[in-house]
Amino acid sequence: MAEDDRPKSLQDQPAQMSQVKYKRHPVYSPSEWLLESISSILALGLLIGIAIIFWSMDNKPLSAWRGRISLNATISILTTACTTALMHGVSAFIAQSKWLHFKNGPRKLADFETFDGASRGVWGSILLLTTIKWNLATIGAFVTILRLAFSPFAQQVVLIEQRDIISPPADTATRCIPQDPGVQSAVFQGLNGINIAEPFNCPGLCRWTGPYISLGFRAECRNVTQETLQSATCEGNPNGLRQCNMTTPGGLGLTTRHVFSDSSTAYILNASSQLPALSEAKLTGPFPETTRFAIYRSTPDVNFYMRDINITDCSLFLTVHEYSGAKANGSDFSFATRRELDFGVKNPWTLGNSPGGNLYAPIYMNATTAGATHVPALQIGFADLLAMGRFFESTMMATQWVEGSFVNTDLGFAAALMGDVDLNERFDALATAMTDYVRYGPNTQLAPGEIIRSEPYISIRWGYFIVPIVTEAVAILFAILSIFGNRRSRQVPLWKSSTLAMLACQYEERLGLLETTARDINEIQDEAGKAVAQLK
Repeated sequence: MAEDDRPKSLQDQPAQMSQVKYKRHPVYSPSEWLLESISSILALGLLIGIAIIFWSMDNKPLSAWRGRISLNATISILTTACTTALMHGVSAFIAQSKWLHFKNGPRKLADFETFDGASRGVWGSILLLTTIKWNLATIGAFVTILRLAFSPFAQQVVLIEQRDIISPPADTATRCIPQDPGVQSAVFQGLNGINIAEPFNCPGLCRWTGPYISLGFRAECRNVTQETLQSATCEGNPNGLRQCNMTTPGGLGLTTRHVFSDSSTAYILNASSQLPALSEAKLTGPFPETTRFAIYRSTPDVNFYMRDINITDCSLFLTVHEYSGAKANGSDFSFATRRELDFGVKNPWTLGNSPGGNLYAPIYMNATTAGATHVPALQIGFADLLAMGRFFESTMMATQWVEGSFVNTDLGFAAALMGDVDLNERFDALATAMTDYVRYGPNTQLAPGEIIRSEPYISIRWGYFIVPIVTEAVAILFAILSIFGNRRSRQVPLWKSSTLAMLACQYEERLGLLETTARDINEIQDEAGKAVAQLK
């Protein structure tokens, strides 16, 4: 303690400090700083090892860690070992600092206990910082307190997060030559509103990154009620059978019948193929319109007068679709967008040549571009489209339904299309189902995609590692200053934290001084080994 802090009876007495010199050993001797140096170097090595683990595992899957002990457990073990080795040296350096503290002048004897507490734990370090003037031991006290944050911050460096991993393969399909039975099945599905799951091969979450081009179909419908009714010509007895013939703007004929209080037409569908004749050498007329439909619907009242008459023209076109953003998750498959490509001309298709005539010729489109989209060569057989047109013209499609006393034989799709069904929606579904068949039919072309699976990845947050680095850096600085500071002075005993060192001390109450004899710690330990003591 400072001279002014001593009892008044001692302020006028000179400090009788014996200028003794203490024995020093080689620097590599355990009696010097060998063990503390080793522990400090070991702590630094462990910290470097932790950093190497962090660096080697950064941005890698957790499965890349091959150790028998988990990564977090390994880091916990290494940080515990690192702080243990670090604190072995820090505790010894703080304990040695108390001898320098008392050598520099008279101090309160209670400071001895404060230094001793600081060398043992955090609370003693806090007392050292708050009750004693800052000195070399202050650095060690800060290290002891920082040590509490060493392990938690080292653990915070490792962040394990789920990432989507992309890997091949996943397959979907495109094709361009439909077969008639499959087309008929697609027609049934579309007009009856039956949704069929897209066929694909995906073990989990998959995606297809590029756009895909496929031959397909498009439907258009428009209300032509007024124009068609204006063309109607009727004949027969108003109180008996009365028939009306009419033609839609699309050129398709419709015939209705009405028998007073007996029966009347509720539904008619007529269809006509728009393909050129087999003898024509090129695709003329309305192509790529392949089939045209006329649908008549009404709601007969109690006397079977036809009310709420609705007449619709619909057309089916051959076209090309671009699909993008395809993805699958389990049994769900969907496209982000689907659009019809615009080639800038009404009919981009060409009828090919065949030795057997047009029946065996292909309808094709060479590889081209539509805007920025590359379109591969596509083709479909003339015979396939012709068979499709014949199917639509057959009684499977071209049918009627008469309400009342009438035997309906050709039912077709009357149940699916009559009444207030949205024809635009149903014919769009028809075109979509036929297009899907084109993409997934017998001549499927695989479109490889990517499997997306979630896997835990390791992300190293180096910012949290600053606390362990600063703690180790300050500890190393404290070690260097303590070692070299004590090597220069032989007037301070190298007793560190030894409790036996007090045997070489004698407190002179009259002078208020702690006097010692020039005894080496080894001598003190030898003497303690021979002495016997008992507490009374």
